[in-house]
Amino acid sequence: MEKITKVLLVHGFNGVPEIFKSFKTELESLGYQVAMPNFPVREEISIEKYFAILEQYPDFFGPDCAVIAHSIGNGMVLKYLTTSGKGLNRYISLAGFAKPFTVEGKDVLNEKVSLINLSEDELSHAREAIAESFCIFSNDDHIVPYQTLQEYPKRIGGNGILIEHIGHMGHKSGLTTLPGVVELATEQTRFEFSCGCIVVDGDKILVEKEISREGDRFWTFPKGHMEAGESELQTALRETKEEVGLDVEIIDKEPIENNYFLHGGKILKQVSYYLAKPTNNIDLSLQAEEVEEARWATLDEARELANFEYMRITIDEVKQRLERKES
Repeated sequence: MEKITKVLLVHGFNGVPEIFKSFKTELESLGYQVAMPNFPVREEISIEKYFAILEQYPDFFGPDCAVIAHSIGNGMVLKYLTTSGKGLNRYISLAGFAKPFTVEGKDVLNEKVSLINLSEDELSHAREAIAESFCIFSNDDHIVPYQTLQEYPKRIGGNGILIEHIGHMGHKSGLTTLPGVVELATEQTRFEFSCGCIVVDGDKILVEKEISREGDRFWTFPKGHMEAGESELQTALRETKEEVGLDVEIIDKEPIENNYFLHGGKILKQVSYYLAKPTNNIDLSLQAEEVEEARWATLDEARELANFEYMRITIDEVKQRLERKES
């Protein structure tokens, strides 16, 4: 894969957001070629007008290019890739969506959002033509429905990244910077990968209060880094045994994944959890240096304990998986 040298910034409904200005400044200071076109806004938006401007930047597509797109600009980029047959090295979505929605009292916005109804051909082309996709969304976006934001990375084959309390990332959010985005665009992000188990026993799941390397405490599930020669499943089983003393077996080999930034966006933590059940007794033996406390909790209790939104998303996915198994 070629090294990224060019970055195209594609804004949405209300024009260039403040964070784009900071991205451009930082990227140019690092020596990247950056384009930040002024696309039509509000009533003037159309697919044809977006395409006409994108056609002016043919060199910003291909194996040495990245695109950072916001809101409605995401759908416009993916539609253009299908129409032009072009691709990208890396695509970073901010508040992206693949299907229309409505916002009460926002007739013009709703009309323009209706343009972004990505077909299966467009979604398929995105999965094939983009080497890596990262989709950043928030838990308090006042424009795009939360479920729609969560679905977007799954539909385009990307990595969903939740950042709490950053809104829609446009003018009303008040954001002037957004750590992690430039690092992703310039391939400077350090990836940290862990595997673990979500252990289910009847109507309870096992949660543990982890002690981080910095000394922070937060509720999570047993997990850890892969060792040489291990598969993801082997790591998940080993870490569960080491951290809480349980022997378990995997009951669903499709992982539940969550991604989040650490250390101001310099590290992207990627975690794959596997549903499991105990193979013998459920007595716990904790790894004292890493786990302060562990307990069996209902899904609702675990959700109440959760310190972070990505943990609550994971618990919600567990609930859906278990309901499907019972039906």
